[in-house]
Amino acid sequence: MPNDALIAMNAQLMEKIRELEASNDDLNNLLVSSEVPTLFLDPRLRIRRWTPATDVLLRLGPSDVGRPLMDLGWCFEDPDLLDDAALVLAGTSVEPREIQSEQGHRYLRRILPYCTKTTPINGVVITWAEMTACKHAELALADSERILRRVTDALPALISRVDRSLCYRFNNAAYERWFGLDRAEILGKPVAEILGEEAFERVRPRMERALAGEEIAFDAWLPYQGAGTRCCHVEYIPDRQRDGAVAGFFVLVVDITERRRNEETIERLNAENRARAAELRAVFEAAPVGIYLGRDLACNDMQMNRAGAEILRLPEHTNPSLSGPDASSLPFRIIHAGRELASDELPMQAAARSGRSVHDFAEDVVFADGEIKHLLASAAPLRNEAGDVYGCVGILADVTRATQAERRHRETLERLKLHVDKSPVASLEWAADTAILRWSPAAERVFGWSETEALQGSLHDLGLFPDDERESFADMIGALVGGLVEHNHCLHLNQRKDGETVWCEWHNSVLRDGDGRLVSVLSLALDVSEQQALQASLRQQAEQLAEADRRKNEFLSMLGHELRNPLAPVRNALDRLALGDPDQTTLAWVHGVIDRQTHHLERLVHDLLDVARISRGAIELKMSRQDLGRLVREALEVVEREVSARGHEIVLELAVDPVPVRGDATRLVQVLSNVLHNAVKYTDPGGRIGVALACHADCVRVTVEDNGQGIAAETIPSLFEPFMQGPRSLARAEGGLGLGLALVKNLVELHGGCVAIHSAGIGLGSRVTLTFPLAAEPPPEMPGGSAGDSDTRIATKVRRRVLVVDDSPEVVEAASELLRALGHEVAGASTGGAALDAVPRMRPDLILLDIGLPDIDGIEVARRLAELPERQGLRLVAVSGYAAATLGKDADLFDAHLLKPVGIAEFKRILE
Repeated sequence: MPNDALIAMNAQLMEKIRELEASNDDLNNLLVSSEVPTLFLDPRLRIRRWTPATDVLLRLGPSDVGRPLMDLGWCFEDPDLLDDAALVLAGTSVEPREIQSEQGHRYLRRILPYCTKTTPINGVVITWAEMTACKHAELALADSERILRRVTDALPALISRVDRSLCYRFNNAAYERWFGLDRAEILGKPVAEILGEEAFERVRPRMERALAGEEIAFDAWLPYQGAGTRCCHVEYIPDRQRDGAVAGFFVLVVDITERRRNEETIERLNAENRARAAELRAVFEAAPVGIYLGRDLACNDMQMNRAGAEILRLPEHTNPSLSGPDASSLPFRIIHAGRELASDELPMQAAARSGRSVHDFAEDVVFADGEIKHLLASAAPLRNEAGDVYGCVGILADVTRATQAERRHRETLERLKLHVDKSPVASLEWAADTAILRWSPAAERVFGWSETEALQGSLHDLGLFPDDERESFADMIGALVGGLVEHNHCLHLNQRKDGETVWCEWHNSVLRDGDGRLVSVLSLALDVSEQQALQASLRQQAEQLAEADRRKNEFLSMLGHELRNPLAPVRNALDRLALGDPDQTTLAWVHGVIDRQTHHLERLVHDLLDVARISRGAIELKMSRQDLGRLVREALEVVEREVSARGHEIVLELAVDPVPVRGDATRLVQVLSNVLHNAVKYTDPGGRIGVALACHADCVRVTVEDNGQGIAAETIPSLFEPFMQGPRSLARAEGGLGLGLALVKNLVELHGGCVAIHSAGIGLGSRVTLTFPLAAEPPPEMPGGSAGDSDTRIATKVRRRVLVVDDSPEVVEAASELLRALGHEVAGASTGGAALDAVPRMRPDLILLDIGLPDIDGIEVARRLAELPERQGLRLVAVSGYAAATLGKDADLFDAHLLKPVGIAEFKRILE
């Protein structure tokens, strides 16, 4: 049994050996028959086996089996062979490489791993596939493609190949230039993407016909994407394979835009020329001017249009040439500058003969019947292509109406110029650069520049607008010249040639031509200096009235306050008496209160009346020589009680000798006491007041200086105005109506003097200086002494009969009570009629007559009393709230005049 198994196994083994030998024979035959050089290497890169074709590259023999590859001599260049074999042994695949043998043959070398069932990589297999013929064919093809590319790229036409999917497979450089794309951006891209949707939609039907095998050629305007709209000649040529199938088509595009435009332009020009010729013929026939064509150098034969025939009063087809064969029969002559022209002097004949154009040649056509037409002629020679004159064209414009209208217009302008020259309104015309174009005589009168001087300059050169007016002047010029306005009206301060300034009211209007360009500006300037001065005066007066109204309102408010101040203590004193049982001390207090406050009210009323009289010029001054030193002392006596009450120190510097001045003693004392009163009032208690009287060469100065509250510098100028005081609080501790200094100023000026106030500021005191002229010649005896004596005289008391007439019963009762207390017999009347009835019955010595009565006024009563015999034995005294000057000439009806309220001293003086 074992032998049988061994025999069977041996038989199988022999069978396998035979199979292996057969396979080995097959492998040997395969290797021997293979023309591809192949080399087998073991894992150590030693020679294992090779094909006979390998001998060409390696020159191997039987003894080379087992030799390392690196020891062999190679007939080719392959420096990376060993490195690539090592990489394959390591399991890395290597790309095939092209190599070249020493004989110039080219091979594609590949290295693959030698694998067995037991060992994944047990060596490498190297093959060299010869590719010399393929390489030569490839180079030849590339060379052909290069030549084709160069040829197609050099062509200006677009050449491409499109496959059946309508994608580009070839395109020349013209595509890149047209669309601004690189070749790589075009190849393989759909045609629609390159051409753009609009152009593609127009050519797609033709492309589909080309894919169907039809050759297509057409011209069209195509809106290419990125290349603009172009007119192109396009051909689509099918690309047929050997079997006749169409694989795509070739595209040939030639840009014929310029040629098509030239053709269209030529056709359009031809059409325009035909239309122009028709238009010229229509213009020739319809033109309102005469057009004449002479086609020979002598202009013997002429043609004319309808208007030309009408101008010359000829049939339309007549030859109008005065040098032609029918010249003797033409019914007109041509006159220029008063002389008849010969035929060769006519504009067309002269232009054809000289070769120079004639423009605006004025001539008159005189017809046989005496009619004359004024014409304007122009002529130009006609030249052929060589530039030689062969004829002439002439134009006659009938300007008869225009000439007559121009003459009438010129006459109108001359008349208008005469009117403008006599007008007080300055008329001037100027250009956009302000250059003067026209200058009227009135402009010369207003601005002082003559017409010759003005026409040589401009508005800028003449300096009509001072520096502070130049901006508004520039705005006026800019608005007119810039077209913002067509006319404007403005008021400017202008400067004359002599440097004086005048206010002018300017009215400007722009004249423009048919194209809207400025021709000139006409300006009318009216001197309104007087009106401006009047308006300024009116504005000033309005401001003054407003200020006066404001002061009046302040004054009325202040007057109410000042009147209530003395009334309040009087009311309180009377209320105290009404309580009953007054003792002597209380009666003395009541008497003092009423006396002081009544005096205060009298002073307020007298100040008001004096201001009113001075404002009306109705104040009366009793001028005589006075000793100013004595008057200063009297004024000090007036304020003595106030000085004592406030504890002031009075420092006097008075001249020893009399200081003679001419004036009204009462008014001068009023002036001095007012100034002293202010010094006392505006100086804090215990202050110092200096009074100095000094004589100079021709004047005397009284200075009142205090160390009181002082005055702000800005307040001083307004202190002399009525109702004005310095800044004050609502407390108004000092009181007053603000009339004192106004009275002082007016009274001093009425005496020929002046007043001045100075202060270093608030809290630094003030100084008032009164200046009066000295009397020219001092009298031997100063007046006023008698006045003083009269004051000391003791009047003899005489009982008088007095009639008091007033419309107020309380005034009548109060005056009667006072006069009875003085020992006189008194009767009263409240109307004028009652007074007249009482006179014969009572036979009064004195009548105190009020002017304002309810039935007849006091003046009428005085007139009627003058007619009575009793008037000779009585004294008639007017008692009124108005000054005597208000009575005018009726003041002579009265013996004296008293101002209300009348005090006891005045009653005594009148009665004595």
